[in-house]
This record gives sequence, C-alpha cells and structure tokens, in this order.
Amino acid sequence: MSGEISIRPSKDIRTNYAQIAALAHQHPVAITVNGREDTVLISHADFLEQQRQMAEMQERLALYAHLAQSQDDIKLGRVQPMNAAVSDILRDVDNI
Repeated sequence: MSGEISIRPSKDIRTNYAQIAALAHQHPVAITVNGREDTVLISHADFLEQQRQMAEMQERLALYAHLAQSQDDIKLGRVQPMNAAVSDILRDVDNI
C-alpha cells in the first residue's frame, strides 16, 4: 500500500461502489461527508496486513518492556547465580 489516498464523496458509495472497491485495492479511499473526511476504506488484504503488523509491534513492545526490566534488575543488583535461578525454576515446575 502506497502513501497515496483517494478522496470520494459518500454518495459515490451508492452509485459507484465497484469503482471505489477497485480503488481500495490500490490504496486507501477517504470517504467524505459534507466535504469532510469521515471514513477510510482499505482492502481486506491491507486490513489484515495492518492487523498483523500491529500484533507484531505489540509483541515487540512487550519484549522491550521485559528487556528494560531485566536491565533495571541488573543495575539494581537484583541478580542471582544461574544455578540458583535454574533450581528455583525447576522447583516451581515440580510444584505445578
């Protein structure tokens, strides 16, 4: 999807739906009501891609939050030897 956007009046949805749908497969189409942008139409494929990208960004943000917390733990000395950490994890798993 390019940065281009078409602008069409809302009455065109009723009279030229096929043309607007075809445009939406090329790039977003802004629908206006009384001369003001009201709604944006995109193709289903573009919508799914945007949803996938947002989910990926949310996963990255969650990972970055964990990494930032880990850095804070290290800076504040909240660390323990690896053997002790593994023992704690195994003990927790055995208690499940």
